[in-house]
Amino acid sequence: MREEWRTPYAAREGEVAGGSQRGDVTAAELTIETGDGKTFAAYFASTGATPAPGIIVLPPIFGVDRQMRDLADRCAQRGYAAAVMNQFWRDPQPQTYERTPAERPLALERAARVDVDQLVDDVRATIAALRARPECNGKIGVMGYCFGGRYAFLAAARLDVDVATTFHGTQIGISLADAPTVAAPMSLHFGGADPLTPPDEIDAIRTALHHRSDAEIVVYPGAGHNFSQPGWPGYDSAVATASEERAFALFDPLKDRL
Repeated sequence: MREEWRTPYAAREGEVAGGSQRGDVTAAELTIETGDGKTFAAYFASTGATPAPGIIVLPPIFGVDRQMRDLADRCAQRGYAAAVMNQFWRDPQPQTYERTPAERPLALERAARVDVDQLVDDVRATIAALRARPECNGKIGVMGYCFGGRYAFLAAARLDVDVATTFHGTQIGISLADAPTVAAPMSLHFGGADPLTPPDEIDAIRTALHHRSDAEIVVYPGAGHNFSQPGWPGYDSAVATASEERAFALFDPLKDRL
């Protein structure tokens, strides 16, 4: 039976509803107003202890599943206010898909229907909503996983973000026309054996970002796709830990910048 992440977190318009409590992390639903006058929801996690940097998590093709919500909770435990964006809310099939052979083709078909520019505008709206929260200190970073990696890259190029990171991000290579306008530090992590990001694409990304001395590209020899995703084929605990720590080394200074 498919999991429905929104059920426990129904929120009134413009508010974050009280949600579940996991240790010192409160999980809730954040309602986001778009530039075209619509609303959609993001999963929101924070300890609420002090104003903290915001992190927007852009998920893989499956959507806001337990894997991504757990990631947001971990970000909150590390001292961030985290929101996982439903990138597919405009689609006729906006739900979370299961990471199964049966549902993966449906998720791929949905991802192919995304309007790139409109999704970037929705990321812009999510940035504004998170930045306005009292839990956020005004600084925003973006984390993109797989499909979401392209949109983390585009956020760094087109939007007002302070940091962007990607983990086995796909399709970045087809958006390199935006590379000259990248205006935020970046940390991009790729598996050396990931068939979805072949070496020539990684080389093209590196070349396109040569003007940014603060754009690091890390390739992990032998690592495949999904190296950061516990419990799924391709997961590599050593690479997952190493890539996450390098990414947070870029995020952590945001805690001191007000």
